[in-house]
Amino acid sequence: MKDDIEILIPTFNEEGSIEKTIIDLKNNGYNFITILDAQSEDKTVNIAKNLGCKIIIDENKKMGFGYSVINGINNSNKKYCCIFDGDGSFDSNSISLMSEELTRGLDFVFCSRYLGGKKSDDDTLITEFGNFFFTRLIRILFKFNITDALFLYCISETEKFKKLKLTSYDFRICTEILIKAHKIFSCKEIFSKERKREFGTSKVNKILDGLKLLQNIFIHFFKYLIK
Repeated sequence: MKDDIEILIPTFNEEGSIEKTIIDLKNNGYNFITILDAQSEDKTVNIAKNLGCKIIIDENKKMGFGYSVINGINNSNKKYCCIFDGDGSFDSNSISLMSEELTRGLDFVFCSRYLGGKKSDDDTLITEFGNFFFTRLIRILFKFNITDALFLYCISETEKFKKLKLTSYDFRICTEILIKAHKIFSCKEIFSKERKREFGTSKVNKILDGLKLLQNIFIHFFKYLIK
């Protein structure tokens, strides 16, 4: 099954961690890795290219994280897509666990940092509270049994990703995928440990992206009510 999975990694200036991330994935048997780069200004692309990765560079880096994800899905020719991170915080061992759930009939499998009361090593008080707030809000509004709303580490068939008809070009893609997948398909969470990033800083604007997420959740909620 590993040869049927394309690992999609959105990147922007990840030269400090991308080599370790790619090697870790390859050591676990995942050789089809696509870097979705938003015109990095460092050596991210050269490092990934030298390690044999497919490279897709966004025409406009201002389009955002979500655009990179959508672009990667639309250009994939593999049966499955797995959205991964280039900062070294994701545990690649979780991909095989998610894949096992797909073979049992699940459509989407999401990783959670908090399932079973666990914690993330990369959390700050702000990010921990933010995720708690948005997860709780989605649970209340949509009645979804989730524990982690903002961890975009998931896998599904490429065609099922496309059926979500994603439109969010920024960080709102996290909640858009989560909400649409749970509304249309069978979904499940598994626990995955998030490690503390070793290089770089988060690209998320805590206040601005938080407000956008809030708006996005309510937009989907009202669409949900209308339908």
